[in-house]
Amino acid sequence: MSRCLERSGRSAVAMLLQNEGELCLLRRSSLVASDRGRWHCVTGYLDSRDDPAAHVLIELGEETGLSRLDLADLLEGPVLSLSGGDGVWTVHVFVATTLHRRIRLNWEHEDVCWTPWSRAGEGGRELVSWLPVLVAESLLNCT
Repeated sequence: MSRCLERSGRSAVAMLLQNEGELCLLRRSSLVASDRGRWHCVTGYLDSRDDPAAHVLIELGEETGLSRLDLADLLEGPVLSLSGGDGVWTVHVFVATTLHRRIRLNWEHEDVCWTPWSRAGEGGRELVSWLPVLVAESLLNCT
């Protein structure tokens, strides 16, 4: 995915979840509309009426079973304009450290992996195209 400067009405939240120096990657299930089988982070569509900081915690709960109480910290990262297969998205990024690795997946994901970012693409893991940009602009600049 390439970085794009234009804006659109499409918005999302994304959370890069860390624990002991490793990033939580979630593999998209066959039940989702896009990026099936690819690895990414906690994400969700953002309605124009929603507060990004509140909504990312809703997505965290739905996708991992974690709550704000499970996080040691929660940092607001940049707002990025990213282009994907279906257009340009405004992405509100958050970086969090979890107190533990107990993840409960919902139907959107079929697997979870904790790995250093430098090894995220190893072991046959195919990452969503926009994740390297998100990490470079957010994780590496927020920690």
